[in-house]
Amino acid sequence: MEPELDLAWFTRQLRTILSSLYDPAVIHNSPLTRLFEIDQRRNPMFAMQYIVLDAIEALKPAENTPHGSRNWRVYHILRRRYSEQATQREVATELGLGVRQMQREENLARKTLAEYLWTTHNLQLKTRKFSSGMTRSGDQPVSDETHVPSRAEELERLRELVPVEKTDINAVLADVLSTLAPSSKSWEVTLLPTLQEELPTVWLRKPLLRQALLSLVSKTIRCVPGGKVYLDTAIAGEQIHILVHPAASGLVSATSDDCAKTIQMAERLLQLCRGSLEVVTGDNVAGVLTTKIILPAARQVVVLVIDDNADTRQLFQRYLTGSQYRFVGAEDAAEAWALVDEMLPQIIVLDVMMPDQDGWALLGRLREHPQTSHVPVIVCSILPDADLARDLGAADFIRKPVKKAALLSALDRQLVRMSSAP
Repeated sequence: MEPELDLAWFTRQLRTILSSLYDPAVIHNSPLTRLFEIDQRRNPMFAMQYIVLDAIEALKPAENTPHGSRNWRVYHILRRRYSEQATQREVATELGLGVRQMQREENLARKTLAEYLWTTHNLQLKTRKFSSGMTRSGDQPVSDETHVPSRAEELERLRELVPVEKTDINAVLADVLSTLAPSSKSWEVTLLPTLQEELPTVWLRKPLLRQALLSLVSKTIRCVPGGKVYLDTAIAGEQIHILVHPAASGLVSATSDDCAKTIQMAERLLQLCRGSLEVVTGDNVAGVLTTKIILPAARQVVVLVIDDNADTRQLFQRYLTGSQYRFVGAEDAAEAWALVDEMLPQIIVLDVMMPDQDGWALLGRLREHPQTSHVPVIVCSILPDADLARDLGAADFIRKPVKKAALLSALDRQLVRMSSAP
């Protein structure tokens, strides 16, 4: 019997998309890319973002609708939670809602969006094209009250709830070693840290780094009873390396399912810290597994904001104060080019609606100029032109009015892409 690909199924799939709207892996694997017939596009993630964000804006009530109405609340929740990537707690505070009430309201907002997309894109007919290829696994109708969050949803929740902070790596490692002391004693394993002094600090989600280290080192301890585990830190260019190197024979192979799951989860946690994980085989003892955590060293990332509105520039400067991002503002193209030469920005935020110049033309010049062709440009506009912005070479798009969380999320996404680029 074929699964029924109905509105309830679509709503559940949309919930996963909304929680991972900027995660290409999740969107690429979603059946909704086929349902919307965008799976063959050059960039399905951008296409899906356009569909979702455009639908959210279509639900914006008319200006004469009372602002305390249900329609405005639905639109506000969808725009803030998904278009601007605000946390559930932030939106609940803005609306004066408790946690449970916010969850109910957000559930209603998702259902409203799902119904709009289902009707507007005539999805009921499209489901027939590929329903025979679907399996029942994971697609049984489940009520929202019994929804079990996917791993992607749980990781997204961590990304929202755990703040980025300036972190002392050696202090985190010392805490991890202290926590694992009883475990290492029980398995008669000696932990041998070699921590390089004066490591640069790192901007990351410290609890997630700590958990990744706890998982990796704990698993390694259990794999080398009576052996040794070395933990070394080193600076390599603009990166910090943390090497977990066991010394004993009989280590569980990297292909072990249990070991692989630990490594996979640690890798996902490190990605939320803008880091990565490498797994290598040691030379001294056959079968010994070494893991290397790679983290970007903290440095102030220069962000050039080009906007003719002085209030907007002042707002963005306030948003970036105390973060890893250094604000540099320009009110027009001439000032922007002067600052490009002087400050060498790593990211550019560009308003395309400027009265005395064409921001789209400036975007084209930035993409073509040798000095800025490699610099990601985030278009920031009141216009719902995300698709156009990306077609013209923008790396990302954020819609005005911009909240702090949305701006920082957009900047963080570019850092992730920059750190993972070859």
